[in-house]
Amino acid sequence: MFGSQLLPLIIMTEEKKYKVLARKYRPQKFEDLIGQELLVKILSNAIYNDRLAHAYILTGVRGVGKTTTARLIAMSINCKNRDKKNCEPCGTCDSCKSTTSDSNLDVIEIDAASNTGVDDIREIIDNVKYKPVIGDYKIFIIDEVHMLSKSAFNALLKTLEEPPEHVKFIFATTEIKKVPITVLSRCQRFDLHRIENKILSDHLLKISKLENIDIDLDAISLIVRSADGSVRDGLSLLDQAITSPNEKVDSQTVISMLGLADREKIFNLVEIILEGDALGAINKFKELYELGADIPMIFDELLNVVHFLVQIKIAPDLKNDIYIPEFERNKGAELSSKMTLNNLNIIWQILFKGYQELQNSSHLYQHGEMIILRIIYLHDGPSPEDLIKKIDKEVVKKEPLEKNLELQNVSKESNKILNFNENKKEISPKENVNIKYVQDFRHFVDMFFKNREGLLHTKLYNDVQLVSFKEGEVTLNTSKINDTSFNRNIAKLISKWTGRIWQIHSSTSNLGKSLHDEDIINQQKEIEIMKNHPEVKKILKEFPESKIHAITELGEINDDDTDINQPKMKKEK
Repeated sequence: MFGSQLLPLIIMTEEKKYKVLARKYRPQKFEDLIGQELLVKILSNAIYNDRLAHAYILTGVRGVGKTTTARLIAMSINCKNRDKKNCEPCGTCDSCKSTTSDSNLDVIEIDAASNTGVDDIREIIDNVKYKPVIGDYKIFIIDEVHMLSKSAFNALLKTLEEPPEHVKFIFATTEIKKVPITVLSRCQRFDLHRIENKILSDHLLKISKLENIDIDLDAISLIVRSADGSVRDGLSLLDQAITSPNEKVDSQTVISMLGLADREKIFNLVEIILEGDALGAINKFKELYELGADIPMIFDELLNVVHFLVQIKIAPDLKNDIYIPEFERNKGAELSSKMTLNNLNIIWQILFKGYQELQNSSHLYQHGEMIILRIIYLHDGPSPEDLIKKIDKEVVKKEPLEKNLELQNVSKESNKILNFNENKKEISPKENVNIKYVQDFRHFVDMFFKNREGLLHTKLYNDVQLVSFKEGEVTLNTSKINDTSFNRNIAKLISKWTGRIWQIHSSTSNLGKSLHDEDIINQQKEIEIMKNHPEVKKILKEFPESKIHAITELGEINDDDTDINQPKMKKEK
């Protein structure tokens, strides 16, 4: 009677039992593994052709399926009803059921984090000699194998190299570099990759439909981004999101759940920073802080946004990726079009350094403000073209009579910014005080000689070919120069000496000549002309073996007895 009263209670308990999504949807077949197609193909062929190694090691980040793959291998090779033409376990035989329920005597799973010592490994070695009970193989699965001690690894080496035919070892680790090379050389290694965002998004959407969960695509995108390629993390976050009281899981629910800063506000903060508005950026940062966003999380999101802008800059097609929220795609494309890769790289470095500093800071809010100000005043800010457009928009609003005057001011400001004036007469004396103008490329090169930069002068004179030259911009063929910083050093020095910005470009064009080549050609022409000089003809006739070797200026001749009317000649022997 007492037992019959307990029976309904036990049944109710079983009905209410809940299994988390990560366990409920754990793959039971190889075909259920997502994002690991190559691994599945190789293992399937090995099982089908009965070419199994005695030891495998599976490595990858958390939650990509290492332990699951190890269990599937164990189930497959010990399955009693498996089709010989297929690698998939049946899932219904005693071996498969006991492996799924962790009660299979032939499949021994060990957590190396809890069993790190040599005594634990000795127990495995002692157990190796016993034959399997149900299946064909006795399989040892050691999870987080890198946690084993050095002596434990050494104790395992001999058995791992020559185990009995009925024994298989399968190791799993997230820190493959910590596993001794002597162990790695005795195993077949498989690297499980992070799951791509698209594949993980599709997987979460599929499970959401199976669970009748109403969830936004933007919310899925946020979960996928936080999961960072881990299926288990993605399912755990989805499991957490569906427990919210709202009937529909939207992006705001996930933002609140994860403690993320509002992504839209982060993009707005980046936009204000790029505009150079210090007060506006500080106010936006304060707004995010007052909304409850964690300060290190704000800067983590800023890093992600800047990286996203770099991605769009490099691969513009990314703005069409439907697995990225629409707002982020549109705003990212807009912001990236205004920035150069160099500026984005500078901002990234400042943010990353600041993010590291925040980990040890005791004044997070104040430190965060200073990082933002550091970005604004260290990166180049808006491009000159953007400033001109901004000024032009303000000019359009002025009265027609005032417009002409404003346009003149705009022109002057634009010229100051761009430094493209080539006419000295258009610049007022005050503006021209510290600016030195370069007449031509030879004058350009001579400035390096006059300023005692002999090495650069020699390279400019002998090794580079002039492609084009104009005030403020030079294009050179520098194929003979091995120094990667050559253009930068030239631009830096000439800008310093002339008081204006110079741009030095490289080209593969061979149309130009070096100054050295030009001088040789010009000198040959002068020699040919000099040969026709009456006095020179007499000398050459008088000394038939003599040749004109070079022509120099009279001021360079040191011999006082030399006739000033005679060109200087050197006799070749």
